[in-house]
Amino acid sequence: MKRLIRYFSDISVSWKFVLAYFSILIIPVILAGFYLYYQVSESTIAQASLVMEQNLLQTKASILQNEKVIENISGILALNSDFMNFLEYEYPDLNKKIEEYQFSYSPLIENILIQNNSIHSIRIYLENIIISEMLNSYYSITVTKSSERFLEMARDKPQKKGWVSSHSAKTHVFRNIADNTQVFSYNRELFSQRQKYLGMLEIEVREEVLFSMLRDPVINEMGNVFIVDAENKIVSGNIPEYYLADISETGLKNFQAGSRKRTVEKVNGTEAIVITIPVEQIDCTIVGIFPVKNFNGEIRKSLKDIIVVLTASSVVLGVIIYFTTNMLLRRVKRLVSAMNKVRDGNLNVSVPVKSMDEFGVLALNFNRMTQRIYELVETVYKIQLMEREAELKALEAQINPHFLYNTLATISWVARREKAPEVVRMANSLAKFYRLVLSKGGTVITVEEELEMVKSYLEIQKIRFDDLFDVVYRIDERAYKYNIVKNILQPLAENSLTHGIEPKRYHGTIIIYVGLTGDKICLKVIDDGVGMNAETVKKVMQGKVERSKGSGYAVKNVLQRLKAYYGDDFSVNIFSKPGIGTTVAIEVSKDIKS
Repeated sequence: MKRLIRYFSDISVSWKFVLAYFSILIIPVILAGFYLYYQVSESTIAQASLVMEQNLLQTKASILQNEKVIENISGILALNSDFMNFLEYEYPDLNKKIEEYQFSYSPLIENILIQNNSIHSIRIYLENIIISEMLNSYYSITVTKSSERFLEMARDKPQKKGWVSSHSAKTHVFRNIADNTQVFSYNRELFSQRQKYLGMLEIEVREEVLFSMLRDPVINEMGNVFIVDAENKIVSGNIPEYYLADISETGLKNFQAGSRKRTVEKVNGTEAIVITIPVEQIDCTIVGIFPVKNFNGEIRKSLKDIIVVLTASSVVLGVIIYFTTNMLLRRVKRLVSAMNKVRDGNLNVSVPVKSMDEFGVLALNFNRMTQRIYELVETVYKIQLMEREAELKALEAQINPHFLYNTLATISWVARREKAPEVVRMANSLAKFYRLVLSKGGTVITVEEELEMVKSYLEIQKIRFDDLFDVVYRIDERAYKYNIVKNILQPLAENSLTHGIEPKRYHGTIIIYVGLTGDKICLKVIDDGVGMNAETVKKVMQGKVERSKGSGYAVKNVLQRLKAYYGDDFSVNIFSKPGIGTTVAIEVSKDIKS
């Protein structure tokens, strides 16, 4: 390592610049290349996420369209007044009712089945009859035919309305034929025109038709799409092996049924785009898992080409730097020599300027600098004198508060000697008030100090106004430790007294409230004074005042200081009614630097 350092120290300055520039430039170039690759890859993934989300939204729209068709079909039957009257009518002979159904209404349902190939079967459950319709197939049973058989089939009667998740078709129950067709069921209650409950209508829809859009070749090439029910079971998808499996078996973790999200996460150790879109109408969720490599595979293949191009570019850049450095160093050496002379006190030095490139401008400015150096030295000397004068003024300003405190202490002592307790109270309160107002030049104090300041002010005013008003403090002591902008409550309390209590000319009350609301500090000043109308409140909030003192000026001053310290993280509201009183409420963040 020492030999390498010694070797680097002994080589020419030109080669040092070449190696330094080459090292400095090659790293950004490589980083830029990888950053470009990363950005393109991320952009591709983001675009792919949007495209696949749109595809799944179209899939949802197709599902909802199919779902709407089924619901409309149920409406055709359930809202058919003739059909409902027929179902409600109690035939003396149930066989006559079956016969009437077969000749009058079975063709209607059969026509529905022919026009909608997604429907596997339609069944009607009545109190004493169960009717099942399939394409080119019809079956019915009454309670009088075979009570045992009727009760067996009645046990499969839907217990709730709406959609029921994937299950095997009920063909075997009615016809003793094995049928592995997977269906979704839509159930609807049947009511007569008199709103009498008649029974249930069940429409079985083939899963492969209801979710046929999941077999889209474009989606299948990009990844896997599943329909997951509320129990996290896969009830449809483009991979049959996962049917009725838990969604976690696909490698997807932290799945929440009914939630919508679009993220990139690890699925079975592979980075994948995961999109979930709820379909509330059928209580299911569309889940898309699309491996990222399916979208940025080509970009990875081009990474080697990018590295080759970056390397070649770096070599060419190194050669250019070598020759450029040799040219520039000659002029730099002249400039360094001139600077050394100036360092030794020779101000009559100039560097020849042969061009106006950066080094030429540098040389020109160096020449101007040598001409102005005397003026700069003199200016610095004057600034030092001004700084000393400012320090002296600052020291004088610090004496004034001490003089004020000492004077107030003297007044308090004299009043105590002369047995004037009210003067003692006023002097002590005024001293405390100014101590808190000045607070060593700080602009942020604790809530407890802010309360002490407003208490001192109101104590003085109570003496001045001969106890014309009472003060009630409602304080949450948990707020004491938090910091707040200084002198917020006092201007508001002064407003309440001057513009609320004093004008009504009889005894009043001022309430000072401090509390915590979540991550906010809540401050309120409430009075039962003369109040304001809505127009005046609006002008006060907008700071439109005609004089330099008053409610509008105080609120404007408070708003400006809150804006300066909290930005937009505060709120001020004024509630007032003429003849009732005024409430000024302020909420600020707990977090402010002292």
